[in-house]
Amino acid sequence: MKCWLTVLLVSMLSGAWPLLAAETCVIESVARDTRSLGPWIDQDNWLAAENLRIGLQSPGHFMPLLRIDATTAGAVLRPASRLLELDRIRARDPLDQQQRDVAFLLATRLYADGVVVLRDGRVASERYWNGLAARDQRLLLGGTRPLLSLLGAIAVAQGKLAPDRAISRYIPALSGQSGLRKLSVRRLLEGEGRFEWSPEELGDWLAAAGWRSGAGAGGVRSWLSVPGRWDRDFTSAATSGEAGPEGELLLWAIAESYRMPLAQVFCQEILRKLRPEHGALWLTDARGSELSTGLALSLRDFARLGQLLIEARSNSRRSRIPSWFIETLTASAGLRTAKTAALAGLRNGSELRYGFVHLGGAQNRIAIIGPYGNSLYVDFDRRLVIAVYAAYPREHTAAMRATLEQVWDALGAAAQPAGKR
Repeated sequence: MKCWLTVLLVSMLSGAWPLLAAETCVIESVARDTRSLGPWIDQDNWLAAENLRIGLQSPGHFMPLLRIDATTAGAVLRPASRLLELDRIRARDPLDQQQRDVAFLLATRLYADGVVVLRDGRVASERYWNGLAARDQRLLLGGTRPLLSLLGAIAVAQGKLAPDRAISRYIPALSGQSGLRKLSVRRLLEGEGRFEWSPEELGDWLAAAGWRSGAGAGGVRSWLSVPGRWDRDFTSAATSGEAGPEGELLLWAIAESYRMPLAQVFCQEILRKLRPEHGALWLTDARGSELSTGLALSLRDFARLGQLLIEARSNSRRSRIPSWFIETLTASAGLRTAKTAALAGLRNGSELRYGFVHLGGAQNRIAIIGPYGNSLYVDFDRRLVIAVYAAYPREHTAAMRATLEQVWDALGAAAQPAGKR
């Protein structure tokens, strides 16, 4: 009798789990806001250099989106006992080798709009420029891609994805695409599965997703499913973390493996663990499918993501993030996971791993370096997180990376107790 009751109870709880998971997240579909932001900003130039600030902070004016709210109580970040004064911390300006303060480098060299520094989970410094506010969600664009690899690693750890299986095994709509049989889940997670695309094909992909004007009514998944779309070779060129159609495959496979929309997976596995102060946004195509470069977070919640990684490493038993993933990101040598281009501007040994940047030099430091200077720095040993939102006028340059590195070094040294600097 006791055994029968146990089986019944387990069955009831198993059946209730999807409902309980759904109750932790509220996801609302939001149509594109058709009100014009100005006569000179349109679907084809909203991410041009001169429009970056308004474009990155107002993506809902150009694309539909999902608003994601975790129903878990948000936690307000508390101030650290010792605050960092950005105007008093000196760093070397990589452009002319002069000593300048960190606030100058952020505002003038990086075109920063905001910075949050966490030390042991407390705010050591926070500043905003150019109209960005703490509550504003900022579009991460290519900075979303490492988080898809993180979600994929969680799915692998839960047995939902098998690393060595072809990605097409998890996407029924693409089961007939013979070109995808050579692309494994592992290769896609690590960033090795980059195909050769012409500029015209990449333009069509962007239009199908809705990033620019064009024939996008069928949506990005319709574009991915065109017969013969994947009958092509892998690129031989090294990559620097650029976004591409392959990211859409990873997103789609993760959603299929969980049998729920990607936004729900993200909220369930990551967002609600952050105990965020603000909701997240995820841009979609015209059909409502989430896009692989479409996540937007507030700067404080972006910083929380770095703190989540620190906590996952220090207490792996309580984290959904697999310990092997964190250790692969931080391992000092011998674990190159993809053929990547030299990351000019950063120290030797810096390389891409699962979309994150493993940083050369001092051990146990990683970063997300998205386009235009939007970045997240994590120093596991110092328990230090530096989140920056910026509007640098080019997606990726050596000067941008070098300036970020100088800012990280200066703030890292300043955050140390006096006896350890």
